[in-house]
Amino acid sequence: MNSALGHLFHKYRWLLLVPCWLLVIEVSNAQNVLFEGSETVSQNLPSPRGALLRSFVVPGWGHNYVNSDNWTRGKIHLAADVVMIVSYFGLNVRANRLENSLQTLARSKAGVSLSGRNRDFELAIANFNSLAEYNDFQLRSRRWNEILPDTPENRWQWQGTSDRQEFQDTRDRIANSKNQLPTLLTLMVANRLLSGINAFTRARNMIQNPPEASVSYLNEFGQPGITAKVKFSF
Repeated sequence: MNSALGHLFHKYRWLLLVPCWLLVIEVSNAQNVLFEGSETVSQNLPSPRGALLRSFVVPGWGHNYVNSDNWTRGKIHLAADVVMIVSYFGLNVRANRLENSLQTLARSKAGVSLSGRNRDFELAIANFNSLAEYNDFQLRSRRWNEILPDTPENRWQWQGTSDRQEFQDTRDRIANSKNQLPTLLTLMVANRLLSGINAFTRARNMIQNPPEASVSYLNEFGQPGITAKVKFSF
């Protein structure tokens, strides 16, 4: 009997290899499917560099590129940029308008043109009622090099102190508007940097936490079989 069983085992032993080969084939197929799926997901993930560059161009664009369904942070950066751009051009327009008013005020109330004149000349007009008063102060202060030649283009005479004060106030408002422009430019640059860094980090985190694949030789009931699992981390 034992001899007969041994003969049968020897004759059909190759059949025992069939389940093993089937197991190897199934595992290989499962791994290929998981690998291809992971590659597809990786290719569809946003590029950190792309997110960074987009945010440098338009703050918030990088966040929309990373996740168009949830880019609240990007909307904040975008809104801040719009406000600062509008403020920048608004201050420019205001400064230009005030400069025109300053020119008109000097011609009509002091009888002098500011065309081509420097800041020191404007300060002299703002602080003294006339050229004679200005030169007299420089003489008494022994500031010989600050004295202006008594020529028609240098002469001014305010009609009243209130007109001169209006001129001075207008100059101060122009200076205040222009002084805010560099600050706004700095804030716009900082907003783009912060937006870019945040969008870059979000895109990089999505790449660093790709879908995780695993293959088990036991099914969920603990019986022989193949179970493939894919885990997505966000």
